[in-house]
Amino acid sequence: MDNVLNTYIYEIKKGTKPLALVTVLSDKTEGCIEKIRKSQLSYCVQKNGNKSNIFFGNIHCVEIIQGFLHKDLSKLNPAEDFILGILLGYSRIEQCKRYLNKLNLHPIG
Repeated sequence: MDNVLNTYIYEIKKGTKPLALVTVLSDKTEGCIEKIRKSQLSYCVQKNGNKSNIFFGNIHCVEIIQGFLHKDLSKLNPAEDFILGILLGYSRIEQCKRYLNKLNLHPIG
């Protein structure tokens, strides 16, 4: 997990990624948060049973994500799901297709 976390921190600091998500076992959460804090990045945590979703990166992106954390990620509405995917750097075209599918408006082509 350290390699993934370090890579994401590097990408965020270099400006190639605005937001990242790591999912860790709850006992690893504090160690990850400490590393994120030392990197002076914003973050928020969503507890999910014995795991935690840690979102971190640009403060504005984290503020948007904080509005979603009151529900399970699988329960996001189509717009929230689209925004999250875009902020995490997923393919814009694939996110558009996913959004249209969630609205039952199947993409052309």
